[in-house]
Amino acid sequence: LGLDERLSGVVRITSTDAFASEFIIPTVAQLRLEHPGIEVQLHASTQMLNLSQREADIAVRTLKPDNPELVVRRLARWRTGLFASHEYLQRRGEPTPGSAFAGHELVVYQPYLDSGKEVTLAGEPIDQGNIAMTCTSGLMVRHALACGTGLGELPVPMGQRAGLQQVWTHGRPYDIWLVTHQDVRHTARVRVVIEAIAQAFGQ
Repeated sequence: LGLDERLSGVVRITSTDAFASEFIIPTVAQLRLEHPGIEVQLHASTQMLNLSQREADIAVRTLKPDNPELVVRRLARWRTGLFASHEYLQRRGEPTPGSAFAGHELVVYQPYLDSGKEVTLAGEPIDQGNIAMTCTSGLMVRHALACGTGLGELPVPMGQRAGLQQVWTHGRPYDIWLVTHQDVRHTARVRVVIEAIAQAFGQ
């Protein structure tokens, strides 16, 4: 596979719906103007496909795998922040640090709740807040915040792209990794897609 120098054929990408809609789909649209022979099969889900079993050629993930057969490249390191719509903040005001969100509505990422860990938003405990909505994807969290549902945590660039108001920033790093299998990383069509995605995140 690594000797295949054709800039045509199928490239399978797995990613979250937020990264797919904001970065990968626009990248593929632009890439195909130059390389129309490349067909991208995009699987947007929080489900982790297995690259070692060739379920995908490229993965864009927030978790770094430790499988030695996989080649890992960090695309970006973002900070996270607490965000809400302008309408929500006008209606409810900003939360006070140290108040555990007393008197506020919250939008929480459901897998975070399911993890069993202590849940915080941008470093603040949520004990006194009211969970208005849980969502199973970052894209849905963003839409819920944009609709004025409550306060929530997002990577800073994603919150800014959505036109949300940033209440405060949290120092926790949010890493994004591009992962591929060592057997396919030198395949021409895979390599050109990898570089295009890396450039999109770099911008």
